[in-house]
Amino acid sequence: MKRPSRVLLPVFAVLGCLAYGSAYAQSQHIRGTVKSAEGHDVTVETRNGKSVTVPTTDKTGYYVVEKGSLSDVKPGKFVGITSVDRDGKQVAEEIHVFADSLRGLGEGHYPWDRDQQANMMTNANIAKVESVAGGDVLKLDYKGGEQTISVPSDVTVVTFDKGSRSDLADGRHVFVVMSKNEANKSAAAIVVGAPGVTPPM
Repeated sequence: MKRPSRVLLPVFAVLGCLAYGSAYAQSQHIRGTVKSAEGHDVTVETRNGKSVTVPTTDKTGYYVVEKGSLSDVKPGKFVGITSVDRDGKQVAEEIHVFADSLRGLGEGHYPWDRDQQANMMTNANIAKVESVAGGDVLKLDYKGGEQTISVPSDVTVVTFDKGSRSDLADGRHVFVVMSKNEANKSAAAIVVGAPGVTPPM
């Protein structure tokens, strides 16, 4: 993936917060568009039209997603896959291909909240890609387990890389992971869509 390098505000702090899948899944998620980013606050208009103020700190991490393609999905890559159960098989609805520097982020297989239909998130290494009629089948491994997920040819694919606060331009789509610390309800991480891209999480 060729793109300008970006600075991630303390990446290790964010990786520590999101290193374990269960913690990542249980955090509060906010989806919407940036209305403003002033001082330490980011105002997000959610998908249901509500305005939410998201506090940030020096430990908030920033990431950027850009359009990808199935050619980015190959053995050895660390990916995040949202999937649903169809006739007893896990079928991918979206794939996030992580930059190598983010390997291990949110690793695991756990329930997700992308929509009302039951869905799962699997952040794992691609051990094998098998071509089948209508798409591919991915063999995935992660700490403590493995999964097999079918990938239709029309699946949404994005690349997932480090970003910075400067990416929070008005109108950009965002996915916010809120900290679970009740004494400090702030954003642990903000995923920003590149122009014209909505984080499919």
